[in-house]
Amino acid sequence: MRGKKPYQILWLVCTLALAGLATGVRLWQESTAFKGDFGLPVRGATASVAMVCVLVMAVAVLCILAARQPIVRPPRAQVRGRRWAMSFFATGDLVFLALMWFSAFSALAAVPMLFGQGRALWKAYQVALAMKTWQGGDNGVLSMVTAVLALLAFFGLLQIGRDGYHPGRRSRGGFWAALPACAGCGWLLNTYRNCAADPVLWDYVPLLLAVIAGMLMYTDWAGMSCAAARPRRTLWLAGMTVVCSWVALASSPDTGTAMLLISQSAAALAALWRLPINLQNPPKVGWEGNLDTCSIQDAEPQVEPQDQQPPLTQPEPQPRVEEDWTWSREESQAMNCTGENKEEDTHV
Repeated sequence: MRGKKPYQILWLVCTLALAGLATGVRLWQESTAFKGDFGLPVRGATASVAMVCVLVMAVAVLCILAARQPIVRPPRAQVRGRRWAMSFFATGDLVFLALMWFSAFSALAAVPMLFGQGRALWKAYQVALAMKTWQGGDNGVLSMVTAVLALLAFFGLLQIGRDGYHPGRRSRGGFWAALPACAGCGWLLNTYRNCAADPVLWDYVPLLLAVIAGMLMYTDWAGMSCAAARPRRTLWLAGMTVVCSWVALASSPDTGTAMLLISQSAAALAALWRLPINLQNPPKVGWEGNLDTCSIQDAEPQVEPQDQQPPLTQPEPQPRVEEDWTWSREESQAMNCTGENKEEDTHV
């Protein structure tokens, strides 16, 4: 298996080609499939049909690549699930480190924008309540929650890149990958809350697909460090995250949303860059017991051999010797003579 060429280049070329094609079709759809000042969709537009066909083709092509991805199962460690913990190790790989840190700082750049947007909506909500003119809508809470979760995602992505570049250190890969997944949950709620009232489905469906694909990718990423590894599905989700994110970026979203899309797209490219290589040629970095995973059981402690000592034996009881305390008559008289305390006569 080590003699075969990794699927890394094939994954990257196919994913980027599909993403570029989908982005071009989306731009074509934006310019021809909507009409009027309100941007209502044109029924049966050619660009919309082509957009659906491109997305279906992307799903099919990535499924074929995932099914043909060769996988060499890492050796089973003492604890179940540790054999997949090295799947994202990239010792000395500057490309993986650069992509992950670019993803992390892109998520960090979205924090002030999302928080400022949510704060402005919250102030407008308070003013409307004071004037008793509130008719419902977005009060900005979900935007501020998404900003906080994006900050947590920044730390998670930063730590994933660091642990992949220095795989000898103890880490909690499942925990760090779960932070961007939680950010995806908040982002999904915020996106649906803002776009649910839009009658034009093509305005927000690509964005929802991108958010869902990224959230599921991070969830499977966390599962690779635990006992729920699905490597082929992780690769497929990474490819779909890139395609859907580029389609959503072509719709010109707000700056905070665009930075989050760029962040998850860069993380997906990092997964496509490193995961196919490690699945085909599993890395060997030190002892697997040093890997800190989120497995349930711990490794059995090793007991050092001790020197055997001879068993303690109790001494045998000695026979009791009775002494002869009988005295002769002469000895008794001598003791009486010497043992008496003679008082001196003071009158003499």
